[in-house]
Amino acid sequence: MSLLQLRYRRAWAGSIWLLVLVIAAGSLVPEMGPASVAGSDKIGHVVAYFTLAVLGSAVVTTTKLPWVMVRVMFLGLAMEAAQGLLTDTRMADWSDVLANATGVFAAWWLVRRRAGWAMAVEAWLAGLRRH
Repeated sequence: MSLLQLRYRRAWAGSIWLLVLVIAAGSLVPEMGPASVAGSDKIGHVVAYFTLAVLGSAVVTTTKLPWVMVRVMFLGLAMEAAQGLLTDTRMADWSDVLANATGVFAAWWLVRRRAGWAMAVEAWLAGLRRH
């Protein structure tokens, strides 16, 4: 994937991978404590996948943006499959997949013309350093 020429590329990539690890851990570790109100975890799904898709959009061009969204969707599907196949305390849930997709589509709608926004953030940070 063609990435933008970013000064803080490692920091951007590190933050994306950290969020992927947090999502994976949150999806696969045994649930602790009492069950929550039915469906209340969906907000967490939407927020997690929205955040990951927006963060991923920061480091690519608009032409590469669809691939970021596909990859984030694939992560959501993979996590649900892993819950069903690899854990005894979790189960795959199509409503979680729908919540993940909602987050991704909301992110796509927000950033579809603003992909590569990391360059603007880095330019703003460079301006702060000059003053």
